[in-house]
Amino acid sequence: MGFRPINPAGGANTGTYNDYGSSSGTPRQIVKWTAAEWNAWKASFCSSAQAYWDAKFWIDNRQGAFALKVGKDVFIPNGYCRFKLIGSDASAGFHHHIIDVVRLAPSENWFGSHSTLYDSKDTNLVPKAYDSKGKPILQRAHVHEVGHLLGLGHVAIGQRGCPVTGDTNASPCYGTSDQDKKSVMGGGMRLDTIHGTAWLGAFNDFVAAQPQSPIYAPAPAKKRAPQVLMRRAYPRTVAEFEAGTLVTKLLPGR
Repeated sequence: MGFRPINPAGGANTGTYNDYGSSSGTPRQIVKWTAAEWNAWKASFCSSAQAYWDAKFWIDNRQGAFALKVGKDVFIPNGYCRFKLIGSDASAGFHHHIIDVVRLAPSENWFGSHSTLYDSKDTNLVPKAYDSKGKPILQRAHVHEVGHLLGLGHVAIGQRGCPVTGDTNASPCYGTSDQDKKSVMGGGMRLDTIHGTAWLGAFNDFVAAQPQSPIYAPAPAKKRAPQVLMRRAYPRTVAEFEAGTLVTKLLPGR
């Protein structure tokens, strides 16, 4: 990911920048980035977003792909979903995505951000919605935005008020029920198995590109669609695989 700092015009220490970077947006007070603050913010963004998304999901390999032999035994592995976020100044190298970042003045509590325009407080845990009892639902905006970069849409797309073909940034798209609002792709911080589909698609692509392993012959008799898990899944023997057994604890001798 590439980062570009936005500073006040003319080299000033303070200035304004409009919400959403739009000429019609409300001007917000901003402060010039120092080198130390800029480097610290980038590092915090990358480390916290990576920690949130990395190693949270497993893919239950129910197609028998990637069989491996250990001694005389054949095992069917599962997929461990990893995420590594590498960030640098946008002036250097190739980036999958680039964002501009304003440093808000201490007096500012809100700024109109979007997928390519952030503010320095987007990494903070702040209220984004309220549940049915009026309790605030907290979110760190940058982990939500990284979810979009992983290919995830808002939690309520396809539900009433948020048609697939409509404005998927409309308020109902972030959820109208407490359950949906608390999703990371709503206004909260909760991960669900649906969020592992970002890795599931990649896993399916790898399976499709690989020839059937000669180690596992004949081919698996009970192929099923892989699915996302939110718990560790250890490799299975052929017998365990054919029986549909999920191994969630490391067995003796494995």
